[in-house]
Amino acid sequence: MTKLPCAVLGATGVVGQYFLALLADHPEFQVQKVCASESRTGRRIADVPRLIDADLSALGDLEFSPLDMVSLADAGIRVVFSALPADVSKQIEPQAAQAGLCVFSNASAFRMAPQVPILIPEVNADQLALVEYQQRDTSGFIVTNANCTTTGLALALLPLRALGIRRVILSSYQAISGAGYPGLSALDISGNVIPYIAGEEEKIALESGKIFGRLNGETICHADWEVQAHCIRVPTRVGHLLSVHVEMEKTVAESQIVQLYEHCEAPLAVQGLATAPHKPVLLTKDPCRPQPLHDVLAGTPARARGMAVTVGRLQVKGNAVRFVALANNLIRGAAGGSVLNAELAHREGRL
Repeated sequence: MTKLPCAVLGATGVVGQYFLALLADHPEFQVQKVCASESRTGRRIADVPRLIDADLSALGDLEFSPLDMVSLADAGIRVVFSALPADVSKQIEPQAAQAGLCVFSNASAFRMAPQVPILIPEVNADQLALVEYQQRDTSGFIVTNANCTTTGLALALLPLRALGIRRVILSSYQAISGAGYPGLSALDISGNVIPYIAGEEEKIALESGKIFGRLNGETICHADWEVQAHCIRVPTRVGHLLSVHVEMEKTVAESQIVQLYEHCEAPLAVQGLATAPHKPVLLTKDPCRPQPLHDVLAGTPARARGMAVTVGRLQVKGNAVRFVALANNLIRGAAGGSVLNAELAHREGRL
């Protein structure tokens, strides 16, 4: 099968390097261009400090190009994976879509735009249809993945959706890698916990409503259940741990909830995609799990390591469901989520 030529924008940062690692031997996409700031232009991937524990040597000779979207399109690029900062993506990603490129973005800039889906394929694959309304004037479009914490929450709530959710209260304990590189000073986070992450709590509430909303033509009617969050930075490297309290619409039985989690599978539209985990949500009965040290790379097959969310400490009483969930913020919550979005779009013939 002929691979689709693609480019990675912002390929020097942590998420950008995860994009490179996930795409290096991808069965459907081939990285032909990498773009970064002007100061990097002409340098090779091999010349840039490696920030992740992955072998990027297969792409090491690729040279960084300027962030010129028309030039990318003229070079035959069709798919773009964006790890740009939000302020840069706000300018560059519309230029890419206007140039006819299909943009799969980790940035937050356009998540709440009415015709841009915040896509988590196991949860809201139908919302990918929104790109048709972006394509009235050009063949390009923008698809975003969710905030890394929202992604973990959404997948953990997936088995409960059919029973009716009324309110969600959570506290997140978020790894330092979520702050990017170089991130926090060691003097700030070593042996410490920071009980506030700017903008994070608002993102979770807004994005969750859109993700679980109902597609209505070219807009989404947001889910009307309440989300309250506290977001806390903790001194772990990778993995966002969530402590979640869910109030359901009616009384539920523990056996019913356990069965829903144990039998949770991706919809047919997602099954078999290269980066899709066989089971997107894994339930553990070990009272001391999940833990970032042991569960952050959950997911099978091998290409889907880090793409599954692990749920544990499940407790059910009346209409309340409580659990702890763990998501890999760099794979499932960032680069891997966007790669999976592109795979779904490819399967649906949108590329």
